[in-house]
Amino acid sequence: MGASTPRHHSSSPFQRSLLSRRIITFALYALVPLALLHYLLSFPPSPAPTTSSPSPPQGPKIAAAAGAAGGAARKIAAPRCDYSDGAWERSEAGPLYNGTSCGETIKAAQNCEAHGRPDTGYLRWRWRPRGCALPPFDPAEFLRLVRGRHVAFVGDSLARNQCESLVCLLSSAFPAQLVRGAGGGDGDGDGDELRKFRRWAFPSHNATLSVFWSPFLVNGTEKAKGAAVGKGLDHNRLYLDQPNERWAAEVPGIDVVVLSAGHWFLHSALFYDRGAVVGCHHCPEPNRTETGFFGAFRLAVRGALREVVLRGARAQRRQGGSGAPKLAVLTTFSPAHFEGDWDSPTACARTEPYAPGERAMEYMDGEMLRAGAEEVAAAAADARARGAGLTVEALQVTRMAGLRADGHPGAYMHPFPFAGGARERVPNDCVHWCLPGPIDTWNEILLQIVKRWADGVDADASSSSSP
Repeated sequence: MGASTPRHHSSSPFQRSLLSRRIITFALYALVPLALLHYLLSFPPSPAPTTSSPSPPQGPKIAAAAGAAGGAARKIAAPRCDYSDGAWERSEAGPLYNGTSCGETIKAAQNCEAHGRPDTGYLRWRWRPRGCALPPFDPAEFLRLVRGRHVAFVGDSLARNQCESLVCLLSSAFPAQLVRGAGGGDGDGDGDELRKFRRWAFPSHNATLSVFWSPFLVNGTEKAKGAAVGKGLDHNRLYLDQPNERWAAEVPGIDVVVLSAGHWFLHSALFYDRGAVVGCHHCPEPNRTETGFFGAFRLAVRGALREVVLRGARAQRRQGGSGAPKLAVLTTFSPAHFEGDWDSPTACARTEPYAPGERAMEYMDGEMLRAGAEEVAAAAADARARGAGLTVEALQVTRMAGLRADGHPGAYMHPFPFAGGARERVPNDCVHWCLPGPIDTWNEILLQIVKRWADGVDADASSSSSP
C-alpha cells in the first residue's frame, strides 16, 4: 500500500498558456538579481580618493566655496584636503632660505638667526595633514600659477609676516625686485610707511607681490605709539561700515588677495557704524557698555570680504561677465603663546611643538576661527549669487599654529638679548613667527589653494575655447 497520488485533471489550451507565461515570469524575476550580482562582482567600485580627509573632530568645518563668473560652477581640477587636521613631525629637510639670504626682506625682529637664537630645531618640523599629503613649497610652481598676476596680502603685522615668508620662499629660486617701499623700521602702527606698503616684482614670471597695512581690514584710526606715556590717541577707532580705501581701491588690479587680521582687536577700542558708537572693548570712555571684540572682528571680516565681492561683481558687469577670475583667501587667526609675564625670559622659550592633545584650543582662538570660517562661507555664497567671478577660501592655520609655541622670536626679537648674561626681565614677541619658521607652512597650503583655483580657471579657459 502506498500513499495516494493526487489525480491530475486535463487542462485546456488557455490554462496551459497561462501556466507557461507564469513560468517565464518567475524565471525572469530569478534571473534579474543574478545578473545584478554578476555585474557587481565583475566591476568592483573605484577606491575612495586618498587626498581628502574627514572634517576635524572639533571646531567649525571650513568649507571653501567658489563663485564663478556669471554664476556658473567651475570645474576644480585638484581634489580638496583638510590641511587643518594633522600633526607636526620631525623632518631632515631644512628651509629654502635663511636669515642671511633673505635678510633684506625679513623684518629684523623676526630674523631669529641673525639675532642669535641658539637652537635650530624649530626649523626641522613639517606639518603632516591626516589623510592627505602637503607637498613642500615649490617656488617655480607658485610663480607658474600666478604668472602675469598680482598677489596681495592685506592686514596686520601677521599678514606682513606671511607676505615676507612668501617673498623669501620665491626669491630662493627666482630674483625679486623691491619696486615700492623700503626696508627699515618695524612696519607696525603709525609711521614706517615705506615698510607698511611694499611691492615686489618677479620679472621671470611677470608676477607682482604686495603687502597693504590694514590691521582692522576696514577703515580705522590706530592708537598712537606714544599712548602709553600719555601722547596721542590711547585707543583704536574702527568704522565697521567703511572700507579701507588704501587697499580696497586697488582690488580691481589684484588677482589673489590674502586677508589676515585679529590681534589688533584685543586692544582698547570704540566701534562705529554710520557715525554712531555701537560698542567698545576695554572702553576708553565713561558710560560705555563693554561689548567685547568678537562681534567687531566678525563685522570687519564681513565688510572686507564684501568689498572684494562687490568690486569683483562690478568689474564683471562692466566686462559683460568675461572679467578675469579672482581669488580671495582669509588666513584664520594665529594664536599667541605667552606663558606667564610678557617680559619673563621664559615667556615663550619652548624648543619643540606641542604634541597632539597636549594643548587644547583656547576659547578666544576658537571663537576667532569660527567667525572667520562662517564669514568665508557667507562671502562664497554671496560671490556665487552675484556672479562676481570670485573664489573665496579659508586658509585655516589656527590649530597648527596653536601647537608651535617654539616658533616665535621670544626674547630674540632684539639682537643677542643674553649676551651680557642671564636677565630677570626681557621683552618677548610670542605673537609673530621667526623667518624662516612655522609660517612658511601657511604658504605651502596657500600654494595648494592657488593651484586648485588656477587649474580650475585654466580648465574653464580651455573648454570655452574648444570648438
